Amino acid sequence: MKHLSELVRLLGKDAYLCFENYRDEDSLRALYHYLQQTDHPNDEEAATQLGLVPGGSNFRKLKHHLKLELLNAASALAPVGKSSDRDQRTFGYVWKLIAIGKQLRTSLGSEVLLTYLEEAFRLAEQFGMLDAAYQSAVMLRRQYVNRRFDRTKYQLYAERARWYKERLRSYEDAVADFNYVIFLRNSRQPAAKVQAAAYRAFEKHAHLITRYDLPIITYIVFLTELNIYLAVNDYEGVIRVAEKAVEYLDAKTGTQPTMYQVFEVNLCLAYTQLNDYERGTAFARRLLNKTKPSEHNYIKVYELLLILSLRAGKFQGAYDSYLALKPKVVNAKMQPFFRDTFRIIEAYLYLLIRLGQVEPHADDMTFRRYRISRLINSFDQVPGEKSHRNIHLLIIEIVDNIISRKHGKVTYSIEAITKYANRHLRGSEYRRVRYFLKALAQLSTQQYHREAVERHTRRYLNLMAEHPLNESRLQYYMELIPYDVLWGLILQELGYKRVRLTKGKNP
Repeated sequence: MKHLSELVRLLGKDAYLCFENYRDEDSLRALYHYLQQTDHPNDEEAATQLGLVPGGSNFRKLKHHLKLELLNAASALAPVGKSSDRDQRTFGYVWKLIAIGKQLRTSLGSEVLLTYLEEAFRLAEQFGMLDAAYQSAVMLRRQYVNRRFDRTKYQLYAERARWYKERLRSYEDAVADFNYVIFLRNSRQPAAKVQAAAYRAFEKHAHLITRYDLPIITYIVFLTELNIYLAVNDYEGVIRVAEKAVEYLDAKTGTQPTMYQVFEVNLCLAYTQLNDYERGTAFARRLLNKTKPSEHNYIKVYELLLILSLRAGKFQGAYDSYLALKPKVVNAKMQPFFRDTFRIIEAYLYLLIRLGQVEPHADDMTFRRYRISRLINSFDQVPGEKSHRNIHLLIIEIVDNIISRKHGKVTYSIEAITKYANRHLRGSEYRRVRYFLKALAQLSTQQYHREAVERHTRRYLNLMAEHPLNESRLQYYMELIPYDVLWGLILQELGYKRVRLTKGKNP
């Protein structure tokens, strides 16, 4: 069902399909309408609406018929409309012209072959499509040397085919070496090995920047250089390369937004990992001014603003930034991973309100009826997952129960989080998390007596101080509020009387 939904999004949710040639026309139309109206479709819901069995043959046949119609519509030639994805539509149009040209190239009487191929070549040149320009130039060269002999046009397209062939081969060679670097990173090879491969690839292809001065090639070379520093978590190096790449792209015309996005995302990552509030927020404000809410980087900018504000202790600023983010963007436009991260940030902001660190706006309805229990219960897949979400959800639950003086529930959650940490957080990069969790464990051991807790957790705070946040190489979303800062807020909620829990009873 997800595959069908993706094809529907590719066409646009307002596209019309004709099902008159099918016996199950009404069911096909109903299924298509369901996919148009539903952001997260599933087989069970769709089949129920149609009165079919999710795994039954009739439902499978219906999906297959719809798939065929969606593929036909997606590959059909259509006018290029004035829309935000005009470039992508143009790319698709060029490749369709080339596909038609390949089918007609053996036809002796074709009247449209040369027209379509020349249009494809013109657009491919205009939009920097190396492969498309090369393929269309080669087919035009063949036509003008033989069946439609034209000396001038043959020489033109023969020269352009040679020109694009040289650059295309350089581009593909650079992409192959870059892909190998990414393969090493994704297969978790040692950092030194990944860095060495990235350095060799960059040294091999760096001359292409000045030799050809083409954005599509330079983009790949800069990405390769970026991985020299990403491999060893050298975020100052990441910033230098990403800023250099953005400056280069700014000076060129016709560069694609996706070329910017990868460097802008890595700048967000670098500023967050370095915990650099000043430079990070300045970059975020600049980026926000040129980013539309529909673009992926719009979410990344707000994520950067929120995390930098939380880490810098500017909790009111984080709260204001969160409310400025359009709710529809949070709910509809985000991928599940980002949506979960923002929901966890929302929970921390709610706790900060309860801890007196944030003054909520008078007209704010987001947190007025907020409940941590609803957040915890909404994460259906968490029990079987080994990600940052489990840690945050348990910490959030513990802090919420401390504020509410539900010490019995705190003790239970501390036992659960200790077991989880012993099982899944063993690497040296998790040391700050482990020190914080060991400090949390002392809450129940010392019966929530503030002086006793402070005395028995001092060593863990000293260890955290020896490994400050800005030197941490852990993924930034593992520590949204610095653990030593969060610990100080927790201590303020403790009293100077011991809380003695009766077994089976929650005070």
